[in-house]
Amino acid sequence: MAEKLIQLRVEENVKDSADEIFKQQGLTTQTAIKIFLTQVANNGDSPFSNLFTKKTN
Repeated sequence: MAEKLIQLRVEENVKDSADEIFKQQGLTTQTAIKIFLTQVANNGDSPFSNLFTKKTN
């Protein structure tokens, strides 16, 4: 399976905090991001799906 490189920029303190949290879980940030993207692709849905939509009553 071919792979694609993804690069992103985040604030240093955000990266450092995330690295520490993932390390405590036995993960690297890179692995955690791969897991997240794989879950989105497999489920066909994002945890952000309803985050930016207006709720109607």
